[in-house]
Amino acid sequence: MTRRSELEDLILSYAVLLLLFSDFEPVKMPYVAPAILTAFVFHEIAHRQVARHFGYVAFYRRWDTGIILALLLGVLTKLTTGRAWIFAALGAVHIYAPYQYWEDRYAEGLISLAGPLANIAVATIGLLISKLFGGFFGLIAWYTALINAWLAFFNLLPVPPLDGFKVLRWNLAYWAVGMGVAFLLYNIT
Repeated sequence: MTRRSELEDLILSYAVLLLLFSDFEPVKMPYVAPAILTAFVFHEIAHRQVARHFGYVAFYRRWDTGIILALLLGVLTKLTTGRAWIFAALGAVHIYAPYQYWEDRYAEGLISLAGPLANIAVATIGLLISKLFGGFFGLIAWYTALINAWLAFFNLLPVPPLDGFKVLRWNLAYWAVGMGVAFLLYNIT
């Protein structure tokens, strides 16, 4: 895996999420684009960097089946209900430990929690900025808060292979606090 292919995978996944979160409406894209950048890209980079901190080889890889499912579901629901449903499992950070033959639940828990924590931090900042500013920048901040809170909540669901399952398996208290904060942020945004 090269940096170039990782960047291509991130860009393709970003473009699909931009279509979905903007509900396939070009007028929403300028507001949603920064939100997707912070929500998706920061989330995946947080996983990757924490994994690398632990000495693992880590990079983002798209999941073509997930991309196709997301687009099909989005288009079909947009046509039938007027609003695109979002399936956000388009890829993941793949982690390799070539010299380690055991499972490290602590490292796995922190790596898994890093993405949702990045989303929670950005959602909090976005919510505060949206309260301070109106107009174009206020709307960008609101979308940023909403999408980051949603992505944190979605990823903390305790369902394999989502982050929440790995965090819960590692530490119930961290999972409960993270899930509670993500749920609260999503509901006040």
